[in-house]
Amino acid sequence: MKKKLKYFSFFIFHFSFFTASAQSNYTDTQREIARNATQLLAGDTSLQFGDAGIIVQDALTGEILCRYNDMKSVIPASNLKIVTTSVGMAILGSDYRFKTELQYDGMIKDSVLYGNLYLKGYGDPTLGSPTFDTTMNMKKVLDSLTTIIKNKLAVKKIEGKIVGDASAWSDETAVPTWPFEDIGNYFGAGPSGLTFNENQFKLTFQQQLEIGTRPYMNSISPYVPEFDLQNNTTSIDGGGDNVNIFSMPYTKTGFVNGTLPIGSRNIDVFGAVPDPALFTAWHLRKSLTDSGIVVTDSATTQRRHQLQAFAPPTRTTFFTWSSEDLKKIIAYTNHESNNLCAETILRAIAFKQTGIADNDKGITEILKYLKEHGIDTRGLFLQDGSGLSPRNGISAYQIAQILRISSSEFAGTLPRPGEKGTLKNFLKNYPSLSTRLSAKSGTIRRVKSYSGYLTTLGGRNLVFSVIANNFTCSQSEIRKKLEIFLGALGEI
Repeated sequence: MKKKLKYFSFFIFHFSFFTASAQSNYTDTQREIARNATQLLAGDTSLQFGDAGIIVQDALTGEILCRYNDMKSVIPASNLKIVTTSVGMAILGSDYRFKTELQYDGMIKDSVLYGNLYLKGYGDPTLGSPTFDTTMNMKKVLDSLTTIIKNKLAVKKIEGKIVGDASAWSDETAVPTWPFEDIGNYFGAGPSGLTFNENQFKLTFQQQLEIGTRPYMNSISPYVPEFDLQNNTTSIDGGGDNVNIFSMPYTKTGFVNGTLPIGSRNIDVFGAVPDPALFTAWHLRKSLTDSGIVVTDSATTQRRHQLQAFAPPTRTTFFTWSSEDLKKIIAYTNHESNNLCAETILRAIAFKQTGIADNDKGITEILKYLKEHGIDTRGLFLQDGSGLSPRNGISAYQIAQILRISSSEFAGTLPRPGEKGTLKNFLKNYPSLSTRLSAKSGTIRRVKSYSGYLTTLGGRNLVFSVIANNFTCSQSEIRKKLEIFLGALGEI
């Protein structure tokens, strides 16, 4: 008990650096915010071994109303998407659109294409997306592409291959510092020049009734060509889905490990497609053959052609597919915390600025933009665009400054409490904040963060960032603590 009291005394003294410093010059608002922050940080021991960064700042004047460790680099999780999407909108423009091209080589004679058919991508993360509201799903895209090919080329037979071409972008789809346990799962699906169905598949398991038995792997949908999964799952009493898919980009074998509860239902687990270009080409070939077009050769990728040193033939582009505008994609990214879209935006920044779409060049361009706009980037450690890497580091202060320089158009892409997406069930006990707060949440193991904009009851416009690392309580418990802090902030 004495050790706990000693800890509290130290923590409250350390925290008092900003709550008591120049106390006589503090406004009532600052004192109230400081009291709320004190309760958040020193009210229990959940952050005894962890850390937190907090800042509350006037959006217009820059006056800092509350700060704690706000200059210290902490792991942001998906709060990093604020950096990627804000800078992405500024550099690319809100009306930027991704394109995907249909091409062919060789010649067409008597309704036969003597050559290869290509689908060349430039990173569209929404092509065939299963969840993006205003785009066609995978089947409708395939049907449309098949109809376009029939109408534009007027062919009944293709004497060649169907080639998925992702070569406009780097072959690297997974970031080197992503945890291995994440890469094979749907949220670890990496960006590709040719992305389809958000580069994910659904694995359906049939539960078993006996503890220790292996759940049966019913189906994989859509089909993933040249990819086998080894089922190592086990049935246990109680609990939920605790399954991870382990695979790497371009691999042909994956492993499904973990546990599922006993029962009699089907349970779906979602994984990442290891070779998106091959996946896309295979399904386009099948759509063509199902429609009656004869394809004499197989589905392949431009990457394989390059590895085999094939001489690049001259191609003809006969159709270009355009995505929704970037503003809609950014809103989707921030509402759903979509990692694939965030990583795509990072590479699109690099592609526009340098002509080379890879992770490191995207990071370099973001840092360059921030420096040019007065943001001190010391202590800003970027590893990816989504926040999936635990090696990302950013301060609450840096996030707040990025929010302050971002456009109102960008601010409108952040979700509000009660809306569809990651904030749907957030701040339910503070219903008035549904129209006065917009924010990005962030969650990975032992990280919880919220950053965004808030208008107080008194009409003051604020930016805020609250990031907790290495807490010892559960995710739901730390979320409740942050809700109390932000709820109280909104009542000032």
